[in-house]
Amino acid sequence: MTFLPVVERELLVRTRRPTTYWTRVVVAAVAAMAGLQEMVLSAGSIGTTSLGKAAFGAVSWVAFMVVSGSAFVTADSISRERREGTLGLLLLTRLKSYDIVLGKLCAAGVTTYYALLGFVPALAIMVLAGGVSGGQLARMALALVNGVLLSLAVGMWVSGLVQGRSNAMRGTLLMIVLFCVLPRIAMNVGILFLPQASILAAFGPYTTFLLAFDKEYVGASSLFWISLVVVHLEAWLLLAWTAIGLTRNLRPVEWVPEPRPPPLEPVLREEAEAMAASRAILLQEDPVCWAVSRLRIQNVLLWLGTILLLLGGTGISWGLLMAGTRGSAAAIGVWDSMHLLVSLAGAALLAWAAGRFLFQSQRNGELEVLLSTPLGGRDIIGGNWRALCNPLRGAWLLVGFLVLIAVLTGAEAPGLPTFQRAIAPVVRLMDIIALCWMGMWFGLKAQKPLGIVVWTVGLVVGVPWLVSYFFVLATSLGTRGSWSTLPPLVFLFWFGAWPVLNLAKNAIFIIWAARRLRSDLRAVAPLGIEQWLK
Repeated sequence: MTFLPVVERELLVRTRRPTTYWTRVVVAAVAAMAGLQEMVLSAGSIGTTSLGKAAFGAVSWVAFMVVSGSAFVTADSISRERREGTLGLLLLTRLKSYDIVLGKLCAAGVTTYYALLGFVPALAIMVLAGGVSGGQLARMALALVNGVLLSLAVGMWVSGLVQGRSNAMRGTLLMIVLFCVLPRIAMNVGILFLPQASILAAFGPYTTFLLAFDKEYVGASSLFWISLVVVHLEAWLLLAWTAIGLTRNLRPVEWVPEPRPPPLEPVLREEAEAMAASRAILLQEDPVCWAVSRLRIQNVLLWLGTILLLLGGTGISWGLLMAGTRGSAAAIGVWDSMHLLVSLAGAALLAWAAGRFLFQSQRNGELEVLLSTPLGGRDIIGGNWRALCNPLRGAWLLVGFLVLIAVLTGAEAPGLPTFQRAIAPVVRLMDIIALCWMGMWFGLKAQKPLGIVVWTVGLVVGVPWLVSYFFVLATSLGTRGSWSTLPPLVFLFWFGAWPVLNLAKNAIFIIWAARRLRSDLRAVAPLGIEQWLK
């Protein structure tokens, strides 16, 4: 059997990568902080016995989202081999189809399992708060591990059927939604005709996850174990299906990229001529801005990142908005934690949109060509900034609208909370500008695309969030009730000084990055190219 050496090699390669360990550390830290924050903030509003349940439910739901998203890790594993023409070469060796499937599964799944294992200690912390039994912890761990196996198998199965990356991602998303939703729909429809139709829900990983909680497990303990076994068998069935499909398709498949849809053109001829003339003028007057604007989905990244970042920082309680005042503490905690994920996602999109031009032009040598032209470093950086700023002119109006709403809604109770709500969109606006400038700098310095996103988002969004998190945690340890029970100095710092400090932080990042970019561009660009050639 040759699959054991393949699996052993893939495991050795993955275990020697620092990313494997850092992913586990980061996921465990975020899960533990989310659980502790939920415990501290809910301590004054719910009973002691429900405190652990609320925090355990919040962390468990976040873990289930990670489990569902892990399918995208394997979604392009086999299809990439098809596009590159190496799948046929692998099948011509002594390797069997199951060797390839298991090797790809271990290569892509070991990091996911490491990340998932980071959630287990965070869930165990909630047992100390009370209200969570050891059996519930064990069942939740089994449900999450089993769900990861199914998600990876779904991604592998879709990857074996399609060739294009976009088709693989869309197909994986559709299959994950069907596996989670379709069994529940079948159960609700079938139970109208046959009481025993509840067994249909056992075919989905969501049922296993839902029945892992003590409240649901008491009335359907047998259905939990049936669902656990069925989902596990489904995963291995999908992997076997993928291996059989590779065996029947020994010949390499010639991959032809899908034709791009035609760009949207204006209907009126005069409008088309005006747009072409404006692009020609922009090319003559600001060639760098023209080049950055022509990057694929550049405006989409900018607008989507801006909208997500503004939504994540408006101060609205997502828990009360989505779960309502009658929602459970776990549901409110989950939705209140979404603003951080939304902010990080928006910041990541903005960081990549800001740094991708300098990163790609440095990698393929275009930056040195630009520096050999009459254009100077200030012209290149200024053109890049104008290409980032021009599409977001409408976002500045949105910020003004949000500030106006905050002022009008807080007119009945003026004070520091109203000031914080009014200044929050302004802080987010400065966050956007800081992300653009820091993204450009790290696009010039980073050696990998991930480095641009991690360093930029970590400094501009991550570090302030950690500081605010530990501040809230420290000031809430001995407090039961609302914010009005806090000492006056703490109240003044959080609602008055903290937004001002955020503005100062962003201003420092913007000034520092702008100066470094304009002064060090010619010195950094050749060094970056030499690093790529190593």
